[in-house]
Amino acid sequence: MELFFCSIEDNRIKREAFDCGVPELNEYIKKYAKQNDKRGISKTFVAIPEVGSPDVAGYYSVSMAEIQRESLPENYRRGLPRYPVPGMRIGKLAVDRSMQGRGVGGELLMESFRKAVRFSSEVGIFAVTVDAKNQQAKQFYLKYGFIPLEDDELSLFIPIATIIKVLE
Repeated sequence: MELFFCSIEDNRIKREAFDCGVPELNEYIKKYAKQNDKRGISKTFVAIPEVGSPDVAGYYSVSMAEIQRESLPENYRRGLPRYPVPGMRIGKLAVDRSMQGRGVGGELLMESFRKAVRFSSEVGIFAVTVDAKNQQAKQFYLKYGFIPLEDDELSLFIPIATIIKVLE
């Protein structure tokens, strides 16, 4: 399935109709994504099923983050400075119920990876991080190569070097 991506700022997008089955994620895109975008807190990108469509197939939000060195597994700490390393955080990722089971979540994740690689050419990014909502979400991220952090079983990361290899 081919998706097209645009900013949450696009006024043609029908955010009000979005329903992924998780009230918190529905509320975020309807009430907070646009204001967080304007404030520079996070940037939200929307997937639409066809050019010009107002329907939201899914969305993801990203912001910059720091990863505590002590949170990383021991084999990733070697050679790193003794202070937090920079990252990009996927704060939210959700797929509308009408599009679930069609690979949209994976496409959203790959698009966020492409964005991380582009950012990494201008700002330091050691890894992309995400805090999974639950075990099911954690399994989704593990399938794409994310690695659990040491201090929270639902917090995961994937090194930017791994993302670059995946996208090549």
